[in-house]
Amino acid sequence: MNRILNFHLVNNMDWFERTILYIKSKFDLVSTDTLDLYYQGKVDLKNAVHITVDDGDETFYRIIYPVLKKHQIPASLYVSPKIFKERINYWFQEIEGYDKHVMREIISEVTNTPLKNLDSLPNDNLMKVMKIERIHEILAEYRKRTNTPLKPYQNMSIDELREVDREGLVTIGAHTMNHPILHNETDEVSNDEIGSSITELAELLGHEITCFSYPNGIPDYDFTDRERNCLRDNRIKLGFSTEATGFSRKDSIYSIPRIGVSNNESSAYFKLKLFAGPAWIVIRKLKPSGEYVNRTEIKRIIVNR
Repeated sequence: MNRILNFHLVNNMDWFERTILYIKSKFDLVSTDTLDLYYQGKVDLKNAVHITVDDGDETFYRIIYPVLKKHQIPASLYVSPKIFKERINYWFQEIEGYDKHVMREIISEVTNTPLKNLDSLPNDNLMKVMKIERIHEILAEYRKRTNTPLKPYQNMSIDELREVDREGLVTIGAHTMNHPILHNETDEVSNDEIGSSITELAELLGHEITCFSYPNGIPDYDFTDRERNCLRDNRIKLGFSTEATGFSRKDSIYSIPRIGVSNNESSAYFKLKLFAGPAWIVIRKLKPSGEYVNRTEIKRIIVNR
């Protein structure tokens, strides 16, 4: 089965290199150009892997990219141009390390939800049912209430991004402007988040952008046909989800599945996901404490999102 793997932050070069070398020993590693040809029916792929990385954390340039260059592994990187141009962090980078009890108090107040209803629910999943404007409202209130400053910038520089793009091994694609959960947003906001990220990234790099990945990326939880149609209207060739299965020509080219790989995860766990195929998404959905279950419950509890 063909697979697309998705990384984010990686802080251990040895772990990442071992992981990449294992993948290389079992699969043919292919580029976005080859994927595009595959979905056009012009080439066949039977045991292929494409490597993707979301967000553009500084560890991409410092750890991931050197390994990709050393072993000449094609990949793609998905970034939000606003983050790079304004040198600000993504909302989920800012929330890291925040006091969970204070955060829940603020979420309770802002959403008019009894605090006791939020006690067992992870803060990041609570945020994932909200509009991006509400998320930033909550973070601003936390910083005000706790006298917490904004964190230092954690992502790549524009010069680093342009260098990676210029060298040609990695395809750079768009990832919205503010990393919202698109399904939570109005038609206008969703369309602008997608369209502006494609346009502004093209201006930043000086060429057309043809690939896109959805923030969080779970079909029907994070994006729907509305977003797929927006990718089509913006002439995107490949759009990536995080539906954890292998890929085939049965996929919509605007919802190509990827298997997430967590930083420093064990070899046994990685191999389980890699070879489980379609069964892995069933396992994820059945996990009692998993994101699918949590977010369904959160949407029932929080009305004022």
